[in-house]
Amino acid sequence: MRDEKLIEAMGKIEDSFILEADEDPAGRKAERNLYPIRRKKIWSRMIKSAAAACLLLSLILPNVSEHTAYALQAIPGLGRYFQLITLRKYSFQDGKHSAEVSTPYLSAGEALQDKEDGAVPEQNASASAEKINTDIEKKTEELIQDFKEELAKTEYKNLDVSYKVLLDSEDYYVLVLSALSQEGDSSTLNHYYTVDKHSGNLLTLKDLFPDTPDYERILTEEVRRQIQEHNQKSSEKYFLQDGEDSEGFREVHADQSFYINENNQLVLVFPEGEVAPMYMGEQQFLIPESIWHKTS
Repeated sequence: MRDEKLIEAMGKIEDSFILEADEDPAGRKAERNLYPIRRKKIWSRMIKSAAAACLLLSLILPNVSEHTAYALQAIPGLGRYFQLITLRKYSFQDGKHSAEVSTPYLSAGEALQDKEDGAVPEQNASASAEKINTDIEKKTEELIQDFKEELAKTEYKNLDVSYKVLLDSEDYYVLVLSALSQEGDSSTLNHYYTVDKHSGNLLTLKDLFPDTPDYERILTEEVRRQIQEHNQKSSEKYFLQDGEDSEGFREVHADQSFYINENNQLVLVFPEGEVAPMYMGEQQFLIPESIWHKTS
């Protein structure tokens, strides 16, 4: 089943060739060879063997200064909860503008086959992976389109979009998509995705407080407390709405960005410029166990 899903993902590659290019030690491009591929047969065999560590597939597009590549970045070993590949890689370079955008593809892994509680976690994990894939694809497409539209308007612009598995523990799987944009100043925007491995569900903040309907108020008070404590000790102030200032932190909301860290602690995340000056970067607030802690 998982082989078919990965094959289906790779089926998005419309071209029927692999571009293979090597470089000699002097950096010169070697002769390029084109090989027709039979996707289903090849990818099924490669996925089942899990023997390859890295395989790069590149699409041949008519524009030599801009290309989109589809790549199997890493074939995870057996026993993984999720399989994660780089499905699409967009690159652009013209001397003044550059872009590198990696779009991952997530699918349920082999470990779910061995779970004693049956197919429900696997189905949930597959559904969660699909939600993540859809959201990431939408975000990366928007970033690429925005970059293209800005080419004629800016003298210099750089876009770098990457992803990272922040946590892969017994309880949680956390994936982060990071978008670095540089145009005079630089800014980074992170998107976090947290999956409960026991249920297979992609978590929302509300899911962490099933018995606490006023969790938003409780978290708001805690973040406000930490901000006030920080401002008393540091010259680099956080922004806090106090009735007069319309900028800064006001409240925690249902779609608040968050993740679970390696110590099973809840971390609330605020993008650059939202609760502090841009130069201070993304701000994170660790929520004490007295407010939230992992339950078995």
